[in-house]
Amino acid sequence: MKVFVLIERRADYSRYKPILERMKADSFFEIYLVVTGICLLDLHGKDVNYIEDDGFTIDAKIPMFDSNSPDSGAEMVRSMARVLTGVTYELEKSKPDLVLSGFDIGGNFAVTVAAAHMNIPVAHIQGGEVTGSIDESIRHAMTKFSHIHFPATEDAEKRLIRLGENPKDIHVVGCPSIDVLVNTPTMNASELEKEFDLDFSKPFVLVIQHPVTTEAMSSIDQIRETLKALRNIDAQVVFLLPNNDAGHAKIIEEIKASGFKWIPSLPTLKFVNLYRNAWALVGNSSSGIHETPTLKIPAINIGNRQMGRERASNVLDVPNDAAQIEKAIQKALFDDKFRKEVSEIKNPYGEGNSAKQIVDILKNIDLSSVSIQKIFYEGK
Repeated sequence: MKVFVLIERRADYSRYKPILERMKADSFFEIYLVVTGICLLDLHGKDVNYIEDDGFTIDAKIPMFDSNSPDSGAEMVRSMARVLTGVTYELEKSKPDLVLSGFDIGGNFAVTVAAAHMNIPVAHIQGGEVTGSIDESIRHAMTKFSHIHFPATEDAEKRLIRLGENPKDIHVVGCPSIDVLVNTPTMNASELEKEFDLDFSKPFVLVIQHPVTTEAMSSIDQIRETLKALRNIDAQVVFLLPNNDAGHAKIIEEIKASGFKWIPSLPTLKFVNLYRNAWALVGNSSSGIHETPTLKIPAINIGNRQMGRERASNVLDVPNDAAQIEKAIQKALFDDKFRKEVSEIKNPYGEGNSAKQIVDILKNIDLSSVSIQKIFYEGK
């Protein structure tokens, strides 16, 4: 089976990586890998280098963003148009049996729409979840262009059925980024402490705060509230820079001027090991929802970006208000009763065996039986 995969940013690579590793090790599969988006940009850490360092062969690169382009919703659309055009040529060239797409990201949306128009079956990872921002619309639209579904939870599965997808095409498998957390080798903690000038025995928070596309004009005010709260906390702070959705430029400017440590991106080995030693995650990344329960650490989820998403009890939801953010961080770091409760939670997004399930299902599926012509399922 020839499988076409497109990677745009670290968020989708973290989910694809364990799947790609299993496919690479199995002669049944042939991977056609395309890299685009911020993975090609120096400002965001140029993750394409990390993908190659992990041993994957990149078959094509599609420029999606102009580094001098405006920070706007209109530019997000133009960037999607660029990758939508570029990916049609790669699909024609590679002639895949299947496109594996996922999540709620513009580049993956583009390849999903293109493949459906070109009569190529699409398998979509993590459909059916509810989120804030434009991501909500993108994710559900991708579902309607896809033919095989790999939702993370039973709640998401039920939503896919309500969207008109046939239950026989839906397979609940969990979130594959948890596989990475579970299986990444452990680094020597003292090496990381030295590299990042940290002391893991003392409170340390990792911060990932992205723009909310539907609230792009408020991005600067939102990050300022977070920074104000962090300045009142007795803890070490490390920021990972946000993605480049509309509103990102002001967030990056504020972070760089804040005096806190910041990193554009990191290879998987270092990121996971840094994450494992964090006392809490702060921001609005889906990682706070999907992954922190596995690490048994609190997540302070700020604002509307993950609004409505299924979550474990380690997640503390707060608005973009410095006082409430500070109060939640204080609880996450210093409330021993809460931290003990967090240490005992179960992750609703799985236990780290998603990639195996996805690969096994694809290996045994009869693609000739997959109907490209979508029919709205209304039950019996």
